[in-house]
Amino acid sequence: MRRSVSSNSFIHRIVDTGIIYATGFIALQIRFWNSPIPNESYEIFILGACVVYLLISSQAFSEKFSLSPTQQILRVSKLWLTLFLIVLFVIVFTQSGNLLSRIWLVLWSALAWFFLISGNLIVDIIFSKLHGLAANKKKVAIIGSGVVATQLADQINQTFNPEYELICTVSQSDDNSSIESLSGQLLDEIWIALPISESAKLPLLIDQLRFSSASIKYAPDLFTFRLINHGSTEILGVNMLNVNASPFSGQALLIKNLEDFILSFLILILLSPLLLFLAIAVKLTSPGPVLYKQERVGLNGRPFKMLKFRSMPVDVEKSGVRWGNSESKTVHPFSRWMRRMNLDELPQFINVLLGQMSIVGPRPERVEFIDEFARQIPNYAKKHLVKAGITGWAQIHGLRGDTDLHKRIEYDLYYIENWSLLLDLKIILLTAIEPFLSKKIAS
Repeated sequence: MRRSVSSNSFIHRIVDTGIIYATGFIALQIRFWNSPIPNESYEIFILGACVVYLLISSQAFSEKFSLSPTQQILRVSKLWLTLFLIVLFVIVFTQSGNLLSRIWLVLWSALAWFFLISGNLIVDIIFSKLHGLAANKKKVAIIGSGVVATQLADQINQTFNPEYELICTVSQSDDNSSIESLSGQLLDEIWIALPISESAKLPLLIDQLRFSSASIKYAPDLFTFRLINHGSTEILGVNMLNVNASPFSGQALLIKNLEDFILSFLILILLSPLLLFLAIAVKLTSPGPVLYKQERVGLNGRPFKMLKFRSMPVDVEKSGVRWGNSESKTVHPFSRWMRRMNLDELPQFINVLLGQMSIVGPRPERVEFIDEFARQIPNYAKKHLVKAGITGWAQIHGLRGDTDLHKRIEYDLYYIENWSLLLDLKIILLTAIEPFLSKKIAS
């Protein structure tokens, strides 16, 4: 599996956490210079802020490290602003305003922001001189043998690049098995580098890669032609057209990650009494562990352990894995009620906090069935361009459990193509009220 955090990402975040911790106490010493600290709430909030920062910063530092100083300042400023707003929200929510000094909050905010920016710039300078400490690189395969393909390969191989790792180069003239074999590799991106004169080969190449979970990008020869910019990106100085790409990058990725973290954190806190009740009830009604860990497939085809409240016997799959027909596998009325109300899915908010899932997205499938479904259902692999979700556009339209996978994939692809924050909030709201509705939600 791909590591979630690269070496320099980890050091960035540890340094930042230390700065947040240190500046919090420095601000305390400045504020209460000649008097004792009034209470223990300050230490609790400082430690809590450090923990929250470690959670919200993971994706921001794993996306890109070849940033200019200005981009680095903006990234750090956004992260600190987000963290400080969360701290203020907690202060208001817990009615702790009378326990904390406003002067201390202002001092902490200013000191932390200044030293976070300074610390990140210093760490970047150090890493730029230590080529051995490369970032967590995106694994890339290049299809093509022309000028553009050569230029891209040379850019990766001949210069220090902290973002990409070239796994292989395949000529478009190779036999079909060489190109189709890329679908079985754990790749983040596949770059098709063909001149415009050979663009007629593109549909065949895309069809040969239909089982791949990687983002596919087309890099046409732009030396003599100027293509439209719509749907294009620039990578290593080469313009590429996005063929299959996730909607989550840049600001959209930040919004999605903030949505997932804030909502899942609040939901787990607010529903903690219900979670405790369900855990006790599962233990009392069926022997075995409370939580059921099942390997599912998520972003870019990578497996992860999905959590659920166990609603079936421990040995239900002793004779082999079977898809669907989950209702027949439950043996207790409480388990059936829990599944009907979708309460067995609640532990997956922990998967969201761990960065393995999103609240909204295509439902993840069992590892054992992925290859079969990818061959039977057109565009099935494209669902893995985004993180798997606890709920999704297909689920609020009644497509959950033993339903038509072809139709479900169409709804999943619609979500990927039309994502917005409002769409996510709509899906979350409809999912929450769905168990109480007596009729299916109209599309």
